[in-house]
Amino acid sequence: MNRFDHQWQKLTALARQAPADAGTAPHGFATRVAANGFALPPAPWLERFALRGLLVAAACSVAAVVFNFAEFSTDQGDVYATGTTDTVVELLDIS
Repeated sequence: MNRFDHQWQKLTALARQAPADAGTAPHGFATRVAANGFALPPAPWLERFALRGLLVAAACSVAAVVFNFAEFSTDQGDVYATGTTDTVVELLDIS
Protein backbone atom coordinates (compact mmCIF):
# COMPACT_ATOMS: atom_id res chain seq x y z
CA MET A 1 0.00 0.00 0.00
CA ASN A 2 1.48 3.35 -0.97
CA ARG A 3 1.63 6.42 1.22
CA PHE A 4 -1.47 8.07 -0.27
CA ASP A 5 -3.59 4.95 0.31
CA HIS A 6 -2.38 4.78 3.90
CA GLN A 7 -3.27 8.43 4.47
CA TRP A 8 -6.67 7.93 2.86
CA GLN A 9 -7.37 4.92 5.07
CA LYS A 10 -6.41 7.00 8.10
CA LEU A 11 -8.82 9.78 7.12
CA THR A 12 -11.69 7.38 6.42
CA ALA A 13 -11.09 5.67 9.77
CA LEU A 14 -11.38 9.05 11.47
CA ALA A 15 -14.58 9.72 9.55
CA ARG A 16 -16.06 6.40 10.66
CA GLN A 17 -15.62 7.33 14.32
CA ALA A 18 -18.60 9.69 14.15
CA PRO A 19 -21.77 8.31 15.72
CA ALA A 20 -24.45 7.36 13.20
CA ASP A 21 -27.43 7.57 15.55
CA ALA A 22 -28.39 11.22 15.11
CA GLY A 23 -27.72 11.44 11.38
CA THR A 24 -25.64 14.57 11.84
CA ALA A 25 -21.98 14.98 12.52
CA PRO A 26 -20.93 15.86 16.07
CA HIS A 27 -19.80 19.36 16.88
CA GLY A 28 -16.32 20.00 15.43
CA PHE A 29 -16.20 16.83 13.32
CA ALA A 30 -15.65 18.60 10.02
CA THR A 31 -12.95 20.75 11.56
CA ARG A 32 -11.21 17.69 12.98
CA VAL A 33 -11.26 15.84 9.66
CA ALA A 34 -10.09 18.92 7.74
CA ALA A 35 -7.27 19.51 10.24
CA ASN A 36 -6.12 15.90 9.89
CA GLY A 37 -6.28 16.21 6.12
CA PHE A 38 -4.19 19.38 6.05
CA ALA A 39 -1.69 17.85 8.46
CA LEU A 40 -0.80 15.22 5.86
CA PRO A 41 1.88 16.13 3.32
CA PRO A 42 0.60 16.69 -0.24
CA ALA A 43 1.03 14.01 -2.85
CA PRO A 44 4.25 14.73 -4.81
CA TRP A 45 2.87 13.29 -8.05
CA LEU A 46 0.09 15.87 -8.02
CA GLU A 47 2.58 18.72 -7.87
CA ARG A 48 4.58 17.29 -10.76
CA PHE A 49 1.40 16.79 -12.79
CA ALA A 50 0.25 20.35 -12.10
CA LEU A 51 3.64 21.79 -13.03
CA ARG A 52 3.74 19.83 -16.28
CA GLY A 53 0.22 20.96 -17.11
CA LEU A 54 1.21 24.57 -16.45
CA LEU A 55 4.23 24.24 -18.73
CA VAL A 56 2.18 22.67 -21.53
CA ALA A 57 -0.46 25.40 -21.23
CA ALA A 58 2.23 28.08 -21.34
CA ALA A 59 3.84 26.50 -24.41
CA CYS A 60 0.46 26.32 -26.18
CA SER A 61 -0.20 29.97 -25.34
CA VAL A 62 3.16 31.08 -26.70
CA ALA A 63 2.65 28.99 -29.86
CA ALA A 64 -0.79 30.52 -30.42
CA VAL A 65 0.59 34.04 -30.12
CA VAL A 66 3.52 33.27 -32.43
CA PHE A 67 1.38 31.69 -35.15
CA ASN A 68 -1.19 34.49 -35.05
CA PHE A 69 1.30 37.35 -34.74
CA ALA A 70 1.51 37.85 -38.51
CA GLU A 71 -2.24 38.34 -38.73
CA PHE A 72 -2.21 40.90 -35.93
CA SER A 73 0.81 42.78 -37.25
CA THR A 74 -0.68 43.59 -40.69
CA ASP A 75 -2.92 46.61 -41.12
CA GLN A 76 -6.45 45.23 -41.38
CA GLY A 77 -7.93 48.63 -42.29
CA ASP A 78 -6.84 48.28 -45.91
CA VAL A 79 -8.61 44.95 -46.32
CA TYR A 80 -12.03 46.40 -45.52
CA ALA A 81 -11.54 49.83 -47.12
CA THR A 82 -11.40 48.53 -50.71
CA GLY A 83 -15.17 48.26 -51.01
CA THR A 84 -15.03 45.42 -53.54
CA THR A 85 -16.62 42.88 -51.20
CA ASP A 86 -19.34 43.01 -48.62
CA THR A 87 -17.81 43.94 -45.25
CA VAL A 88 -20.14 41.72 -43.23
CA VAL A 89 -19.36 38.71 -45.42
CA GLU A 90 -15.66 39.48 -45.15
CA LEU A 91 -15.77 39.86 -41.36
CA LEU A 92 -17.79 36.72 -40.77
CA ASP A 93 -15.92 34.86 -43.52
CA ILE A 94 -19.14 33.44 -45.04
CA SER A 95 -18.59 33.50 -48.75
